[in-house]
Amino acid sequence: MIRMSLMFLCGLGAALGGLGCGSDETPEPPGTKPPEPPVTTDAGPGGEAAACAPLGGTVVVSQEDGITPSILWTNGSYLLAWQTRTGGTEEVRVARIGTDGSVSPAHVVATLAGTHALPTLQATSSGPMVTWEDTGPSGLVIQAHTLGADGTPTGQPIQLGTSDASEARPATAPMSGGLAVAWMETPGARLGLVNGAGMGSTTALPGARFPALASRGNELALAWSMGGDLSIAQTTGMPGGSVTGTVVRTGAGEARVPSVAIDTSGATLVAWEDTREGEERIYLARVSASGAKQDEVRVEDAEGSANWPALAVMGERAAVAYYQFQGGPSSIFLAVFGPGLTRDGATLRVSGKNARFPAVTFTGSELGVAWAEKDAGIRMRRVSCDG
Repeated sequence: MIRMSLMFLCGLGAALGGLGCGSDETPEPPGTKPPEPPVTTDAGPGGEAAACAPLGGTVVVSQEDGITPSILWTNGSYLLAWQTRTGGTEEVRVARIGTDGSVSPAHVVATLAGTHALPTLQATSSGPMVTWEDTGPSGLVIQAHTLGADGTPTGQPIQLGTSDASEARPATAPMSGGLAVAWMETPGARLGLVNGAGMGSTTALPGARFPALASRGNELALAWSMGGDLSIAQTTGMPGGSVTGTVVRTGAGEARVPSVAIDTSGATLVAWEDTREGEERIYLARVSASGAKQDEVRVEDAEGSANWPALAVMGERAAVAYYQFQGGPSSIFLAVFGPGLTRDGATLRVSGKNARFPAVTFTGSELGVAWAEKDAGIRMRRVSCDG
């Protein structure tokens, strides 16, 4: 039996074009900049310190204009994938970043025919894999490419599916039987499983928009939106037939841009943009393994539009990265929550100005946070969290 929740995200085109300010930083060659002091915001009346702190300085992964990075910890190093837009050419690129801040030369995985890629990295039984969307002869095509340890493309691209929507926004999660993939189409979304034989049977998600996936072993969690409703579904193995979910958010405004994860207890965590108060806020909810909503908390603790949550679990703790405009250009922030979604320390400012579209991964001992800086390229930072 599968349980699901509904949710809606603002169009990516609006997000890319309408959020963010012009960069005031000069691009630097790939490598590590001098360490930048962390900036914290008070999480409560006690004025406690942040639970996390940067390890070293900001790593310049690419100095060319890029957007929507994805980050993965695999084979003892980080892989980053992103969409680069340089000289009128759009590409999906992947680079390896060592824990010493070294950056390997970026590999071009795909040259795009369209303008939206939304690359996503996953670790599969066949090795790292990057998926993305592109424009095909009769609509959007969802593609994937297996990578070597340093991000080198291996073999040939794999077509996972097609979509007649204006954007497919593919989401992926590794499963023991292959790779779970979900994407938008008209008028809903679709969920499928890719294995060695190609795409297996798929399941339609009527009316669902902007799906997000997470997995742990053979457990799969799926979040999606429908206007003001945000739903979660949990299953062991791939569903057959229809999907039923638990609505964890409904009411005024919209739920947008979900990000999901499964913690060590088997509970599903979901973070999303929420417009119940008019301006975008970030909320986080916890749903038990039995499908019952347990807790909900607002993530950011300062005023200003907050966007694009990226979620990672650290045991039974959750880390949420997002970008926020606090009276000026946007920066990347990181908040940590313990069991019961109690706030763990103050919020950490991870980046400088003009930073957007964060991605986060947990290595087992530290977090890797990546982001795009408007007109200035792709950056990342290692972050250590107490406990």
